[in-house]
Amino acid sequence: MRRLRPALVLAALGAWCACASASRGALAEDKRIEAAAKDAMKKAASDYLSTDYSAAASRLERAVRACAADNCTAATKAALLRDLGTMQLHGGDDAAALRSFGQALQLEPDLELNADYDAPEVRAAWQKAKGGRDTEQPKGDFSHTPASEQTTNTPLPIYVEYTGTGAPARVVVKYRGEGTSGWVRLELKRVGRGWGGLIPCSAVKSGAVRYWVQGFDDGGDPNGSSGDPKRPYSVPIKEELSGDAPHLPGRVAPHACEQAEEEEGESDEEAPAKPLPVTDERDRPFARVWIGVSGALPEFLSLPAGDDLCLLTPQDAPANSAGYYCTNPDGTDFPSRQMSAQNGTLVKGQAGHLDGGVQAGDVRVMLSVDYALTAGLLAGVRLGYVANSYTGAAASKDGKAFGSNVHAEVRVTYLLGYRPLSLVGFSPMVFGAIGLGEFDGHARSAIAVSGVVGQQPVDVWLTDGPAFVAVGGGVRYQFSARAAFTAAVRVNAAFGGNGVLPTYGPEIGVAYGF
Repeated sequence: MRRLRPALVLAALGAWCACASASRGALAEDKRIEAAAKDAMKKAASDYLSTDYSAAASRLERAVRACAADNCTAATKAALLRDLGTMQLHGGDDAAALRSFGQALQLEPDLELNADYDAPEVRAAWQKAKGGRDTEQPKGDFSHTPASEQTTNTPLPIYVEYTGTGAPARVVVKYRGEGTSGWVRLELKRVGRGWGGLIPCSAVKSGAVRYWVQGFDDGGDPNGSSGDPKRPYSVPIKEELSGDAPHLPGRVAPHACEQAEEEEGESDEEAPAKPLPVTDERDRPFARVWIGVSGALPEFLSLPAGDDLCLLTPQDAPANSAGYYCTNPDGTDFPSRQMSAQNGTLVKGQAGHLDGGVQAGDVRVMLSVDYALTAGLLAGVRLGYVANSYTGAAASKDGKAFGSNVHAEVRVTYLLGYRPLSLVGFSPMVFGAIGLGEFDGHARSAIAVSGVVGQQPVDVWLTDGPAFVAVGGGVRYQFSARAAFTAAVRVNAAFGGNGVLPTYGPEIGVAYGF
């Protein structure tokens, strides 16, 4: 036994060294096999692009066998089986594809499809292999209920509402279907409280349409989304519907397309999106009731030249042919009708003189309410206040002035262009109005009174009303479907006991639509 003991020790030592050496060799071999497996997946991707599915499947099968036991990580083996299932499915072996997908999911339950191979039929088989798991539609910043199904060659309606804070300026849906390669972009348009659009027929083929939604702010930066390329919404596409046809809110379901009617989106992410297809002009939404405030700031009129403009006839009427009335700087009538002798103290030739010319007249501030009869025609009313108007009483008593600071008018406005109330941007406009209001202008003069040294100031007024007509033209800028700014030139013609008094000037306003 003493002689055997050294031999046994030496044998045990040799066996331990041999095992350690084998273990180091196995670890080195695992790394090589793992790298070879990943290389096989890259080469299979090239085979896929050339539609050589058989070669890709053979390459992946060899890698799967090499990774048997513990030669590769679970993640690598699952990825190999997933991609192998894709190639088997494209090669027509559905049963083998389902087995490969099932084995991949057993290794990695949270594994996702390879985005490079994602297609409707592949995703359908993948979901089947998952046993119906993970069929819940994605959630995010938009409230959206996808259609339960749609028929082939029929536009697919998409409608979303934003549920986050700070509504986006633009909303885009990115979709792909049986008839598309890669994600295609379609910009949605405002529909009621949300955004809507139609995925065109070219993408609605038998299988499924997948899409996700993204919002952008005024600067073009993303500020909201629902779904993403790896987890999109999915709508099955069938030859016949089992329920009601999907449609946008308040609209009829879209009809099946003829080949010539199909409309593509933009596959280039930076290309401008095409407009929402509209089959009926009434479908494009716009605000009907517009409430705003506007002002004529100020109006101008031409005052004719004249002399002795403050003198009165024995009947206390203006002696001048232009119909001027005079007031004191405090706003009272001059000469006073209650002191008829005051008229006789005026020095002829120095009883009020004007050289004539253009003068600033009244200033109007008005509240407005308009109703949109169509997407380009508004009818409404204006009610407001007239500032800088005639201060005396004589002209209104003579029927030559309105004698009130109230302004009221009925107006019709026509906006030029295609459905401007439903679009953002500029549109030319024209309008016409009739109503009641004060229209006048004045200039400062001086008069001489007998027995009084020097001259005293007076205001010489030309006034008319109460009826008037007005026309105007300008531009309207719509910031959104509910906010607008207007700038126009307004021309008025006032009618009353003083003939016709024309005035003109700028008018600006803002309005909000409901």
